Amino acid sequence: MDLSEPLRAVRRALRPLPGWPSRHALARDAALALAVGAGVVLEGVVSWTSGTGDPVETAALHAALVVVGLLVIVLTRLYPVLAVVVSLLASLVSLSIGLLVIVASYLSGRRAPSVWPAIGVFAVGTGGRLVFLGTVASAGVDAWSVTLVVVVFYLVLPWLVGVHRRQQAELSAAGWEHARQLQREHRLTAEQARSRERSRIAQDMHDSLGHELSLIALRAGALEVTPDLADGHRRAVAELRADAVTATAHLREIIGVLRADAEPAPTVPVDEGVPALVERVRASGMRVMLVREGDLTDLPPMVGRAAHRVVQEALTNAAKYAPDASVTVWSITDGRTLEVRVTNAAPVGVLPETAEGGGRGLIGLRERVRVAGGSFAAGPSDGGWEVAATLPLGGAVAVAPDADPESGDGDDIDRLQLAARRRFRGWTLALVAFPAVCLVALMVVAVGPVSLAWEAQSLPPEDLARIGVGDTREEAERYLPDHAVLMGEGERAGYREPEGAECSYYHDGSHVLDPDAAFHQVCFRDGRVVGAGVAARR
Repeated sequence: MDLSEPLRAVRRALRPLPGWPSRHALARDAALALAVGAGVVLEGVVSWTSGTGDPVETAALHAALVVVGLLVIVLTRLYPVLAVVVSLLASLVSLSIGLLVIVASYLSGRRAPSVWPAIGVFAVGTGGRLVFLGTVASAGVDAWSVTLVVVVFYLVLPWLVGVHRRQQAELSAAGWEHARQLQREHRLTAEQARSRERSRIAQDMHDSLGHELSLIALRAGALEVTPDLADGHRRAVAELRADAVTATAHLREIIGVLRADAEPAPTVPVDEGVPALVERVRASGMRVMLVREGDLTDLPPMVGRAAHRVVQEALTNAAKYAPDASVTVWSITDGRTLEVRVTNAAPVGVLPETAEGGGRGLIGLRERVRVAGGSFAAGPSDGGWEVAATLPLGGAVAVAPDADPESGDGDDIDRLQLAARRRFRGWTLALVAFPAVCLVALMVVAVGPVSLAWEAQSLPPEDLARIGVGDTREEAERYLPDHAVLMGEGERAGYREPEGAECSYYHDGSHVLDPDAAFHQVCFRDGRVVGAGVAARR
């Protein structure tokens, strides 16, 4: 018989839960310990004042119960199921520990990683209890009903609430972790798009600078063969041509290799401007209108390439996602800045089935404009789409810090999770505090008047002793309270009354919560007292 699997299950059940509680958890445990300790001490005080037991034994018993309560709270961190068993046994002699059973059952479901140990304990305990009641104790149906009620409402229901809360917390944690993973993936995609755009910028630098250096070398070569050039100048021009050729080779080695990692060599001129780009796209059949304002000649190379790149990407997206829509390109300058804006109208007809983009193109444009020192924006506009960039023309600019405005800071998800937890704690506190406040208010509103009415209807034993049989009503009313207890005919029928007498009932002067309180009865017939004493049941 293979017992390895049951033994492993037992070892897992007996293994303490890992981890160390946080400060908030320790504070909650301390508050629970104070509440349980106060309840046990209050029970001891009530037992001592009522004189139901020996004071020394009562103090020792309730001190032991306080220790047991603390032990149960510690066990809820290490062995939650065992905490339920210990608290259930101690609840036989303490109401406060009985309330702790509910808390321990909830924490067992909240903290125990497996539900089977608790299910086994509940099943074995309930079955053993019912067998004991049916055989040894020979108890009736009432004892069986009480056992089932205790199991359901003291054990199973709080435990199920704890299991539900644990699963909800695990699901929430998984959701937040998934959000963090998506954010990490988005940042990786954005970084790849920015790196790709930087490679394009390096390619543009290689193409433009290589072209200029080649022209310098060509002109230096032509100057070198001029017949009327002095020998010293000829040697200087030869060195200039050689330096230009060497610089071109170094530029190709350092930057030109990036072309293989990004895109193939461009098929359009490096210095193509926005007007030439718009004309080339219009020739392909796309409805594009160019609006120009200001002097757009002699733009700085970085600004010109950034504007060209913005218009090129915007026109590509318009052709892809709104092929039949008209497009307008604005290129406006006031001598200090260049504004480039591309707007396409709302698409008409049936849209083509294209894969949803990942936003890499817009991220690349934002990086291109950022490197040029400008600002970039893109978004819906009157049913269509608009892409806008503003670029400075004042020469060198300070590059803005490298950041992804769409993804935010690294701890955005953590901040959102913390805010959600604070809102949840606030609502949880309100959920607990509202019934508690209502209960206190009800006690203040209801118990206070009840206590005053109780005192107004109380006839202490010493006043009752002053009333004798045969006294007149006037003599008896000197010791009677102003008000008698209102009783219906059904309630009066439960007490013995002299035949033909008119009886009034009063409280015996005990406390309003005293379970042993009785009624004092004073009966009159023909204006005289015919009975005065403790009301006797029939």
